[in-house]
Amino acid sequence: MGKGGKKKGKEPKDPKEPKPPKKAKGPKVPLHLVAYADAAPLTGAKKIKKKCCRSTPRCKGCPVLLMRAARLTEAGVTGKDLKKALKKARAA
Repeated sequence: MGKGGKKKGKEPKDPKEPKPPKKAKGPKVPLHLVAYADAAPLTGAKKIKKKCCRSTPRCKGCPVLLMRAARLTEAGVTGKDLKKALKKARAA
């Protein structure tokens, strides 16, 4: 047979068939860090890491930094003070 034959096992897609829903945008979150997922936008993290790599300065997606950011927001720290505290946390 030549290359122009029909392929077995594939059916033509129905154009009326609904597409699967798109996934929500935002960083992927490891299950053990779900509680800190809301702190990711504060640090500017695009992806939340599973483990801390202990590099200096700490990554924006580092779980240690996210835990500190979540703790600070619960304490009511906002604005410039929050940015300063996160900068200090990255340097530590």
